[in-house]
Amino acid sequence: MFYINDDYYTTQDLEKQFSDFENNSYIHECNNRRFAVCLSDTFQCIALCLFIRQQGGTILPIHPFTPKEAAIRMASSASSNMLFYQTLDSVIMLTNEEHVEEGGLIQMSSGTTGAPKCIKRTWASIEEELKAYVLTLPIDRSSKSIIACPVTHSYGLISGVLASLERGDEPLLITILNPKYILKKLQEHPSHILYAAPALLHTISCLAKSKLRLDKVMTSGTMIPESWLDSIKQVSTTVLQQYGCSEVGCISIHPDLHIAREVGYPLPHIKVEAGEIGNPSEIVVHSSRGTIYTKDLGYIKDGVLSFLSRMDDMINVAGLNVYPQEVEDVLLKEPRVVDVVVYKKPNMLSGERVCVQYVSNSVIKEIELREWCSRFLAPYQIPMEFIRVAQIEKLPNGKVSRKKLSESIV
Repeated sequence: MFYINDDYYTTQDLEKQFSDFENNSYIHECNNRRFAVCLSDTFQCIALCLFIRQQGGTILPIHPFTPKEAAIRMASSASSNMLFYQTLDSVIMLTNEEHVEEGGLIQMSSGTTGAPKCIKRTWASIEEELKAYVLTLPIDRSSKSIIACPVTHSYGLISGVLASLERGDEPLLITILNPKYILKKLQEHPSHILYAAPALLHTISCLAKSKLRLDKVMTSGTMIPESWLDSIKQVSTTVLQQYGCSEVGCISIHPDLHIAREVGYPLPHIKVEAGEIGNPSEIVVHSSRGTIYTKDLGYIKDGVLSFLSRMDDMINVAGLNVYPQEVEDVLLKEPRVVDVVVYKKPNMLSGERVCVQYVSNSVIKEIELREWCSRFLAPYQIPMEFIRVAQIEKLPNGKVSRKKLSESIV
């Protein structure tokens, strides 16, 4: 049925686990109840998601490394009836409130601010997404789905595990996120599609150069820097990219990525609106469940959706738009720069100014960075403020909050 690291779990293993759930006094009646699960056993977590989905209940998966108090806060904010923390024997009761609702999956999304946002999707809407996703994804059962990202998030759970099962594959879930271990597993399955975050894909591509060629890799979650994309493409047969949001799931898939901002062709079960190449606007998604305003800025050309930035992240310099990713891509091509984030701050003369925090492996004079940027950027795109840091602060989901940086005093 599926693999977790070096272990294989059969349909019989899953049926036995389902039987245990049915005999569990807390779990067997799923209707109108919300379950938060923060389990150290990945098989039990996946099995419980599948069981509650089958029974029509509602579940909030929480990353297993989440501290107990943080897990309780998340579970409570989602109005969960109970939290299973680390094991099924450790049950924390939270509320007796009955939820008369259609069952589904709850995800906590931090967006750009870091403030948790509770988003629930019904199993019916996820089923609709899965059918469209499998229809659109340009792979068949011969490609092993290797999922090297958390299955407590919709990217790993829906696009990785559930979509793989939907098309009849036996997915491989990797929880040992050591790049060398992942390379070993990729070598065991030469025909594969690897699901991972951009940073991990970049690390794997650097290690793979002298060892093996990757088959298909999928990136998602945040726009991949152009230099990273180039590195991954050098060692991969195909690089794919998907784009989505917590409210609607996967929105688009690019089957052969060459330009990082191109997030692909919209899935057939939804209708997507955006601006034009010279006049971008908010990406809006229409589905059978309603309309979602993503607060992402983009455009559509020749049927391909392109993402430019979060609307809140765009920098307006005297009426001219600066997209952080463009500036970051230029700075990352400077050989000494290893990480960078571009954000905005108020400016009395121009309205907003472009600012940078960067990590480098040696000291770089500010004049050198300005001269480098002037070779590739228009004058209004060149940062006014360069700050070297030991590490760029990230949110728990691995993303950077440009809004938080904009408000900080460094």
